[in-house]
Amino acid sequence: MAIVKYIAVHKSPKNFLRYIMNDDKTNEMKLVTGLNCTANLDYAYNQFCNVFEKFAKERFCKKSLNDENCGKEKIRLHHYIQSFKPDEVSSEEAHKIGVEWAEKVFGRDHQVLVTTHIDKNHIHNHFAVSAYDLLGKKWYGNKTTLKRCRDISDKICKSHGLSVIEKSSYQANHKYADWLARQQNVSWKTQLCDEIDKLVLQEDVKTVEDLAERLREKYYAVTLKKYLSIRVSENRKAIRSYRLGDGYAIEELQYRIENKNLEISLFAVAKYQGVQREYAMCLRELQIMVYRKTENPHNITYGELRRNAELLTYLCDNNIHSEEDFQNVVNVAAEKSDRLKKSREKLFHEISERENILKDGARFIELNKIKMPTAVQLEELMKYKYLTKFNLRSEADVEVHKQELERLKSELSETEKSLETAEKEKSTAASNYKTYLRQMQSDYNYILDKFKREQEDIKQAERNLQRIPTNQRHNGYFER
Repeated sequence: MAIVKYIAVHKSPKNFLRYIMNDDKTNEMKLVTGLNCTANLDYAYNQFCNVFEKFAKERFCKKSLNDENCGKEKIRLHHYIQSFKPDEVSSEEAHKIGVEWAEKVFGRDHQVLVTTHIDKNHIHNHFAVSAYDLLGKKWYGNKTTLKRCRDISDKICKSHGLSVIEKSSYQANHKYADWLARQQNVSWKTQLCDEIDKLVLQEDVKTVEDLAERLREKYYAVTLKKYLSIRVSENRKAIRSYRLGDGYAIEELQYRIENKNLEISLFAVAKYQGVQREYAMCLRELQIMVYRKTENPHNITYGELRRNAELLTYLCDNNIHSEEDFQNVVNVAAEKSDRLKKSREKLFHEISERENILKDGARFIELNKIKMPTAVQLEELMKYKYLTKFNLRSEADVEVHKQELERLKSELSETEKSLETAEKEKSTAASNYKTYLRQMQSDYNYILDKFKREQEDIKQAERNLQRIPTNQRHNGYFER
């Protein structure tokens, strides 16, 4: 995952360059690359200066050459920052991604200095970008270019097997007037919610598809695809169900239908062992909070209940009975992903070698057959020296590598499919583990304690009841 930010540099460009080229932050300048400029502070500064002053007609570090423009300083340099998720990428790979990103965003004619900082717990790239390219074209740092920068960064990160921030499609749509109408219980949205709430509880409604069909029977116009869209009358636009509030998105509706607003039973909780039982206890208490409208200090939503139920299922499916089990599942998923990434990189390298053989092999063989090569031919042969280790002597040898290339590409395709699956497994394991840690170690400790206290009180009451003679008990109360 990489986040891209933008800052305009209006003054003190040398101080800015000095900061991003700091030896301690860039592993003694090993993580610095210049595109159309030199990876050296003084040289880079002079090169940026020459291009800026040529096209902007202003001094790079001061006001206009003619002192006629006393307004706001022009942008001297554009500063972009590309930050990576902690522990997801090495400094070398981050720098490689940064250079690739700069080349794709700014093209061949722009001066860009790429530096990678390793002084924080998250590796990040800094980019110093000239205000004008070598042909005098001005770069504009605005929302449009920033969006393009982020899109390109996401594509490159995906190609390197890194995670990206998924854009949410949700936007709140609760207007104040609609809220007032809801308060008076006259809103058509409120009436629609009430209708859905009644249908969800019907025994013959077992899926969202069933719910959609029942709504149609009530003369609502319903579309069920990626979203559940409902139109209450001809003079109103259809509304997507998730806009009705918590509990009405497709995932939450399916969860409510499956559970019919009934918390997990104590009998079901007792069937679990280890952390599964503890988590089932928490889930039961959370369900009671939401379903029975009791105290809800953490504002638990239907979405949270659904995620909790999914996590409990995940614990069971992966035979997780302790935190150590969970850590092992997370580590195995990460190791599998890393192993496949290394395999993919090795395949990339081998495919590149075979492609070079197919491109240059024939000419290399031809030159080797010349008994008395000229100086020009010898110089050309030196360019193909890297092919010597492959012992190419005939077209048949090249054909062998062509067949090997096809095999490697097929293997790469399978590896990328496996890697995609492994990345999903890694992401799911990490996401569930984070949720587990947050809930079991912080937010929901009080829920677990409350549940255990209640169970202990019940057991104590049962023990006390056993001590009372049967003839002294009356309708569950003790006779005085």
